[in-house]
Amino acid sequence: MIKKALLLILLVWFSVQTETFATSFKETEAKGNEIIQLFVAKKFFLIEAKVNSVYKESYSRFVLEKDWEELIGTYGKYMSAKPVHYDVSPYYTFIAFKINFEYLPYIFNVSFNEKGEIIYISFMAAHKMYVAPDYCDVSKFLERKITITNGIYEMPGILSMPNDVAKAPLVIILVEAGPTDKDGAYEENKPYKDIAWGLSSKGFAVYRYEKRSNNFGIYMAKDKGAYEKFTPREDLLDDLYRAIDSLKTLPDIDPTKIYLLGHGQGGMLAPLVAKERDDIAGIIMMGANAKKTQEMMIDQYAYLSTVTPNKKAEYDQQTINAKRSLDKKLNPLTEHSKMPYEVQATYWIWLNNYKHVEIAKKLSKPILLLHGDRDYQTNMENYEMWQKALSKNKNATLIHYPKLNHLFYSGEVQSTYSEYYLKSNIPDYVVNDIINWLSTH
Repeated sequence: MIKKALLLILLVWFSVQTETFATSFKETEAKGNEIIQLFVAKKFFLIEAKVNSVYKESYSRFVLEKDWEELIGTYGKYMSAKPVHYDVSPYYTFIAFKINFEYLPYIFNVSFNEKGEIIYISFMAAHKMYVAPDYCDVSKFLERKITITNGIYEMPGILSMPNDVAKAPLVIILVEAGPTDKDGAYEENKPYKDIAWGLSSKGFAVYRYEKRSNNFGIYMAKDKGAYEKFTPREDLLDDLYRAIDSLKTLPDIDPTKIYLLGHGQGGMLAPLVAKERDDIAGIIMMGANAKKTQEMMIDQYAYLSTVTPNKKAEYDQQTINAKRSLDKKLNPLTEHSKMPYEVQATYWIWLNNYKHVEIAKKLSKPILLLHGDRDYQTNMENYEMWQKALSKNKNATLIHYPKLNHLFYSGEVQSTYSEYYLKSNIPDYVVNDIINWLSTH
């Protein structure tokens, strides 16, 4: 009885929150647009009149005029504006607009208190921060923080929740290998955020979270020093399964429509998750290797030695370590310094025994496999291996993109690691392919 009452309270709370969000967004967007038009009309004294008294010195008409005149003098006349971020709390509403000037875009940020008074204004260069791509509609979803707890570990995460869906299908993002955060960030580039916001704009809930190693490096270093067992289960899967268990109980999530989107190593592990978890309805594999991880790494080092020859000695050493880690009789207590990236030998032993391609072939659940032709981390040989392995699987859809790299960013020349830092977003056609596939399942 108590559980039913609690569920009813949660349902009412989520319903009220969604309705409040929708109303609040429209009001905040209107107020933000009003401020922008006052800037365009150069009526700075009217903007100043809307500023809370505490902040009038910081945002006086003279300061605002100086900032605006500098902007239009450098970037040309104002052309248009589009909301690219929205946040709401009991104390303020915040909205950011991408302002298109004649030459380059800029970001305009403004916050209002509960009385509708301005408490914050700023202009920021668009190339120095994350800017949502045009296919993201920030009026369509709300983000809320959800932390996944697994023993001593707490993994902060964000659920992007569409505001007009009573029971939303859920996509959980399983991140790439290495120190990858919830957004897959390379400075202001955030490919997982692109995906989350793009899908949530079309009615899908998306959860992305910090992997354990990002927040608990000290604990994990201690375990490493003691030669404790460490495998992809401790690195990714244990926390993912806890996330699935938690999220499927939310009243606004459809527990029958939970999908896993894995990128890189996350994609390689996706078939195992689909096999082990009955509550996963289907998997999306982006830039996933068909080869063994260490074989893929060896290919990477050979490629990088040709495009960045000044680091060849470093790549040669990593190649030696990768080949050593493929030994079928590898001792789990092998010195860390002799292993790829000094990760415990137990990690590589686990991967050596992981038959992900064979598992994928036996799955009956829907599979979407996406690959970039310019992906040097998981080259096209891997895609061709997946094509061959899944050629008879009617449940599998495979798509490759000629211009995309491992992050699914577009380019024309040979891809390198430094390219990941060039300002970019995942193209709309990739997100549309994911949405179309999800919509058919």
